Amino acid sequence: MINLSLLLFSLLLSSNLFAQSGFITEETTKASFKMGSMESSVYKYFAEDTYYSKINLSFKGKGIARLMSRDLENGTIISFQDSTIINVNHKKNRFTKKLLSQILEEKESESEIESENENQEDGSPEEESFIPIISDSLEIVNGFEAYKVTLQEDDDDNQSVWVTSTARKSIIVKSMQSRIDEFERNWVNFDGNFSEIGIDQDVIIVKAVFSDEEGSFEYNLNVYAPTDSLPTMFDLPEDYKKVKKLKMF
Repeated sequence: MINLSLLLFSLLLSSNLFAQSGFITEETTKASFKMGSMESSVYKYFAEDTYYSKINLSFKGKGIARLMSRDLENGTIISFQDSTIINVNHKKNRFTKKLLSQILEEKESESEIESENENQEDGSPEEESFIPIISDSLEIVNGFEAYKVTLQEDDDDNQSVWVTSTARKSIIVKSMQSRIDEFERNWVNFDGNFSEIGIDQDVIIVKAVFSDEEGSFEYNLNVYAPTDSLPTMFDLPEDYKKVKKLKMF
């Protein structure tokens, strides 16, 4: 005879796992330097076999760099089930769709050129290392309980990050991120391993602030949470036109 209580528990457990089958993040960055300033917002959705991202970026140039000023609104959809990647330019209402195997071939040729250039560069001497300082006090940063880690601190160079005290990286985000890195290396994918200084490698960086004589940079993680559905912001509108080539910048 089937145990009714066990059956109901199994159904509730499976429905709960299904309801939390996705994960969403929201990250913002802003930077100021001699050539201008930049601000961006990046939204990501992670599922078992699918990844979505959408980035809004604004660059305001100074002097001759004013010619490079622009506002971008791009997106990416990677499906490991279909083995495809879609790149979207929301400003132009255009998108491209390629096989993941094509992207790997293109990246292989690019990496060969990069490795040749690296071999021609002379190595620079290593600078004296700074021992990171972990704060003893707990802070609430962007809604997360976090500790401040000072990576560098002097008159001209200051580097600090805030890492979660108890929250850890989502399994689904870690798994999917390791797969998509091969196809899309998002410049705002802010991560770090602090295990050498006794910090769990699965902590989450919720804020980072860097500044030197060249300028300043700030990163903030505003949302890191499970979700039961794909937000509509990642939808690919039906009126968008599919093209063979697409300029994203």
